[in-house]
Amino acid sequence: MTIGEVIKLLLKKKNITQLQLAEKIGKSTTAVSQIVKGQYYPSIDTLEKISKVIDVPVPVMQFLTISDNDVPDDKKQLYNLLAPSMNKFLKEIFEI
Repeated sequence: MTIGEVIKLLLKKKNITQLQLAEKIGKSTTAVSQIVKGQYYPSIDTLEKISKVIDVPVPVMQFLTISDNDVPDDKKQLYNLLAPSMNKFLKEIFEI
């Protein structure tokens, strides 16, 4: 999942529109749309603003973007063992 897909999912779960997000973080709706579509990767400053609006920490959003392809081969077995539980745990805590 890309950071844009994560943000889109969180907006939907939190019932926040892209327009509302744009207004709260001081960005245009075009900029937010480009982030959500994966056309633009937000700066850490923008990610922090987004995380405050959706009430999910940046590291949690970033963790949700990790896939099997991102993990070194020698760590994949451990990742595949822990990732499903971690994802479930984070989604329950942050109501994702």
